[in-house]
Amino acid sequence: MEHSAQVSVEARMLDSTKASYFQEQEMSEILSLLPLIEGKYVVELGKGIGHFTGELAKQAAQVQSIDFTDNKTPKNVFLNGHFNNVTFMCADVTSPNLDISPDSVDLIFSNCLLMHLSDKEVENLAERMVKWLTVGGFLFLRESSSHQPGDSQGKNNPTHPREPRFYTRVFKECSAYDDLGNSFELSLMNFKCVGPHV
Repeated sequence: MEHSAQVSVEARMLDSTKASYFQEQEMSEILSLLPLIEGKYVVELGKGIGHFTGELAKQAAQVQSIDFTDNKTPKNVFLNGHFNNVTFMCADVTSPNLDISPDSVDLIFSNCLLMHLSDKEVENLAERMVKWLTVGGFLFLRESSSHQPGDSQGKNNPTHPREPRFYTRVFKECSAYDDLGNSFELSLMNFKCVGPHV
């Protein structure tokens, strides 16, 4: 992929000139939207070069940081490897072989991952995410919607921007069951357009 070959903030945001500005503007806003994670187990999906990994690690008891591209993991390890509560993994999040225990995760943090997946892959992953969450756990999604992000004109732009209602529908239709047959589903707690990454 044309964009995946470059491991930088600019490449991650598919933007040639404004990425550093966006990075500074977005961090506090995104973190302010998260639930309290002190002492919690966090799974970060689509970690990229580790833009949020360190911030999550400062509060959470454990962070499992997962990305599907090999070339981004070394940069994240370089930036955040000093945190002893972070484990790094390169894995295909759409694979049924991704082993995350049911009812074990307090927060799933997904930053601009789903726009790289097909509709069917998003639906399948959503079903699995609901099973990974503890009762009372949180799922935080941040996605570009309605247009491709950045100003890059590359012919291999790998993103599939969607309307927010797609994600609302997919996650509203998900449910999980415990051993006693009790059903659990997600509730929408907050929905917001985040300014800097438009």
